Amino acid sequence: MSDVPNPSSRGQHVMLLYDINSNRDLAAINYINQGLAEKQLCIYASVSAYDTSHLSKISSRIKNYEENIDKRNLFIVNLKPFYDSVLAGDLAPFEEFKVQIHQELKDRDVLIVADCADNLFRNKHFDQCELVEKWWQENYIEWRRLRQNHITIICPHSGSLLSKHPFDHHKHQISHNHTVTIDTTSRRVTGNITAKEVAESAIYPLEIPIQILVAEPERDLQQIYSIWLRSMGFKNIAITDSGKKCLDELLKITDTSKNKTPGFDMIIILDTHLKDIPCIQVAREIVNKRPDQRIIFTTTLPPDSVRQDLYSIGIKNNNEILLKPFRFSKLLSLIGMSISNQQDRGC
Repeated sequence: MSDVPNPSSRGQHVMLLYDINSNRDLAAINYINQGLAEKQLCIYASVSAYDTSHLSKISSRIKNYEENIDKRNLFIVNLKPFYDSVLAGDLAPFEEFKVQIHQELKDRDVLIVADCADNLFRNKHFDQCELVEKWWQENYIEWRRLRQNHITIICPHSGSLLSKHPFDHHKHQISHNHTVTIDTTSRRVTGNITAKEVAESAIYPLEIPIQILVAEPERDLQQIYSIWLRSMGFKNIAITDSGKKCLDELLKITDTSKNKTPGFDMIIILDTHLKDIPCIQVAREIVNKRPDQRIIFTTTLPPDSVRQDLYSIGIKNNNEILLKPFRFSKLLSLIGMSISNQQDRGC
């Protein structure tokens, strides 16, 4: 495994896939040592922190362990009481922990390695695991919105278990509650975009006004879209959670754009799992209003099945299909292609 954490994990909520416990622990040590070198507050929050033998193994490999503890550069948090509380449906210890993190973020960057969800998952407490990961994700998004200092949250998960029954049924939902997935070799598996990928994705400079309209029923993904699109420099963004709201927003945007100078463009990201109106019906109404409209469909369905449905209503061009979970670098590339096509048409 790599001794250097993947740089794309910085400022993210990371799902860290490991194969054996020793690699999980070594990855945690590497993240903490790098965080300390970068003057971040590092928090090792573990269900095993009460175990003196485990903590001894971890502490012996953290640089200047005692000194960093004394100087409050390193916190050790015993998550065993948190684990027990979650089993009882109580997140109060997490909420108290949140207050402490929030206070620290005002003064410095924070890196957290937390394994409560992993332990819940390994013991087949799947609902409680998802509850904890959703809590981390919601608070990660909240902290990002505050635009204070960087926060990085590392959540280890057993990659081997995620591929086995019955654990595999929960893989997608757990992955959904993170912004990036990385393994212990520091290889990025999926998730947010790296600086290298931005350079390789061939997106064009935003010389024309671009409106991004998203229809996504999952609340967590709505928030991630909003954060990610703004981080990429897009300012005109509308995030909706249903087909009706998407069409209403389209009507508003179209009416507003009539008075804009030539060069106005819009890209629609449309999920196929809308809960109110069938996605195909929404797509049909979109192309009726804007025949040349480019639509990027996101789905967990077989792409050929989605494509066949689109063909059945006469949509054969100006669309792309992204299979979830997808890399945001791929989405960025498709947005760049749309901008390029708009420029080529001379709009």
